[in-house]
Amino acid sequence: MAAPTYQQNPASTSDNRLYEEKFHSEFAVVSFICGILGLILPLFSTLAIIFGIAGLMQTHREGMKGRWMAAVGIVLGFIGIILIIVAILFGIGFLENFLMRWGGIDTLIGKAHLYVNK
Repeated sequence: MAAPTYQQNPASTSDNRLYEEKFHSEFAVVSFICGILGLILPLFSTLAIIFGIAGLMQTHREGMKGRWMAAVGIVLGFIGIILIIVAILFGIGFLENFLMRWGGIDTLIGKAHLYVNK
């Protein structure tokens, strides 16, 4: 007696594929949310890039939805990092201008009372 052979039904594979495509990748959703929050806090920008890459890999590997959210999360993550770098550079420029105008570093560390009492 021969062992029964099992064949995979092609309709069931496409049904599973359609079932998976209805769901968004969790990584892509988290990346999108972190990308929006990353415009304010730099830690979220880094997380948006990491989760965005994971989301792109998951959507490609498992055929899920949400590829656009992962891509937008990555872009927002990079924009957030660039904004933080620009803010730091402007802060350094402002500090240099302040120190040139009002004295040296001693103005910042506590000798400001000497200028006030004159």
